[in-house]
Amino acid sequence: MYEKSENELLEQSERIKTKLEQLRKSDKYLKQFGSEKHKYKLNKVLTENEIINFEEQYKVKLALEYRTFLKHIGNGGAGPYYGVERLFDSLYRDLHYKNENEKVNLSEPFPHTMDWNLDFDEFSSNEEYENVYFSKEHSNGVLRLCNFGCGVFISLVVNGKEYGNMWFDDRCNDQGIYSAPGLKENERITFLDWYEEWLDKSLAKEKDKNYEKFISFGISRKRFGRIARILRRYFGMRRRQKFRAMD
Repeated sequence: MYEKSENELLEQSERIKTKLEQLRKSDKYLKQFGSEKHKYKLNKVLTENEIINFEEQYKVKLALEYRTFLKHIGNGGAGPYYGVERLFDSLYRDLHYKNENEKVNLSEPFPHTMDWNLDFDEFSSNEEYENVYFSKEHSNGVLRLCNFGCGVFISLVVNGKEYGNMWFDDRCNDQGIYSAPGLKENERITFLDWYEEWLDKSLAKEKDKNYEKFISFGISRKRFGRIARILRRYFGMRRRQKFRAMD
């Protein structure tokens, strides 16, 4: 797996912050899925010492991309679906209930390297099936970073062969555990790429939503783009005139 340099991570962080602000301004009525919960707000960033203390307490080394997010963007908040959990909240196996007695085990490796599921018919009883299927070991070595909804959680692997990759836990719907889709076919996706992909897709929806408003008037996509550029220039000129008048 390609490991980004520190400069690349910082550049991506700045890109993410810019795109998040664009999305916040565009979706001012919070129509995008999950936005009513996080409202495009980020929690306060963590210091290097706070991250080190967490790593020492749980005997784990956080993936560099996620560490960068915590230090330069925020300790959770705005993000895909219902947002990104705070670092310590990501220790709960079930993000709906957050039971203190039900936390992930970071000291043991994540057991999967391929998409995994079980066939109920292979078991003699429902109890036997559930004991195996919902065993705690399946959440070893991960941080539960995102609540997809409907009992589905998205996790970051911090211990095991899939270190640094994003995975879905969809056992609640009998869909098993599987890797999050990559930017390219048959590729894994890492935390910052997963987060930025959400921004790109959300911004594309906003662009299409704005275009749809013009469709009813018979305006083509090409003409819509021309109108948008004219409006940007116009309002940019008005702002400059306003600032000059204030000088």
